[in-house]
Amino acid sequence: MSQQQTQEHILRALSSAIGELKDPRVPLIVTVERIHLAKDLSKAKVYLSTLGNMAQLLEALESAKGHLQRELAGRVQMRKTPLLEFVDASVTF
Repeated sequence: MSQQQTQEHILRALSSAIGELKDPRVPLIVTVERIHLAKDLSKAKVYLSTLGNMAQLLEALESAKGHLQRELAGRVQMRKTPLLEFVDASVTF
């Protein structure tokens, strides 16, 4: 599987997993804009946008990082699950 395909699989899996979170700090509308995967697949930078409070969203996702990594491991077949880093997509453009 190419790196581009892996990024797309991770994007879909994380979008779904984030949508299933029950944390009240996570707004109803959260979009995973894109994923930047390190060449060695050890880290994944996840670019997000939302209509809600971005600071609260990032805080909630940081708290749920372990859960999201386990969900990702179960949904995407990879040798090693990348470490997730969540960032605001609007700041990084």
